[in-house]
Amino acid sequence: MLNQTDYIYSNPDSKRQGEGKLIPFINYQKPAPQRCLDMLLAKYQGMHYQSEVIMETQRAVSVPRLRCRSEETVLLLITDGGLVPKGNPDRIPSTNAGCFGIYDIKGKKELKREEYEVCHQGYDNRYVEENPNRLVPVDALRELEKKGKIGKLYDCFISTTGVMTSSEQSVRMGKKIAAYVEKSPVDAVMITSACGTSTRCGACIGKELELRGIPVVQVTNLTQIAVDTGVRRVIKGDNICYPFGNPSLTAEGEYLHRVRLSEKAVQLLQEHLNQ
Repeated sequence: MLNQTDYIYSNPDSKRQGEGKLIPFINYQKPAPQRCLDMLLAKYQGMHYQSEVIMETQRAVSVPRLRCRSEETVLLLITDGGLVPKGNPDRIPSTNAGCFGIYDIKGKKELKREEYEVCHQGYDNRYVEENPNRLVPVDALRELEKKGKIGKLYDCFISTTGVMTSSEQSVRMGKKIAAYVEKSPVDAVMITSACGTSTRCGACIGKELELRGIPVVQVTNLTQIAVDTGVRRVIKGDNICYPFGNPSLTAEGEYLHRVRLSEKAVQLLQEHLNQ
């Protein structure tokens, strides 16, 4: 079981995560499943336990409103799931990237498997490499574009690798992305996310965008991480390996499912949330 020597506190009177800048000491001589079980048993028995991941209290960000009707909206896609053109031309690292790429999709009806790959070590990449639209739903948003549900899908998408990226690094990257988006003819942003730290990275980017008045909706299977980081418009995706996919469906069924999920995300962008 865990004991008080398993963690170091900068404030010995503080027992809650986030108070007194609690700093966990992780005993890596114990396997991760054993450490996880120890925490679970400690929680069940009402004993003290401490997560190995510190979640700091997030600053409040006002939720910007969409300034035009959804039928007129220019929507930009961003992903923290590491989708890049074949060959990874920008050499984006597979963990803790700290950088991002901007990739042209002008005129593309969908993303084709032979043109893209994934540089991300936080999830099983095979599903997205089989169909990149499972992560960056260009095909579904083209359908919404055709139906007049959005005005236009922006001509580029932005991609980074969010796994193992610190909050500080994510915020720095978010500021750079927000500066680019602010200068572009974009009305709103959809962020698609993969695993836990990747979702946190995407949410940090989203907050920086919203600080500049750009509405954001984040699609992730790990919705609580996005909410805890401070994003307010969050849609639950299908899986960390394919937020816009369902490989158990037929190709047509999965496509229609992706269209419905995309439409749900666009509808949420229109809602005026309470601050």
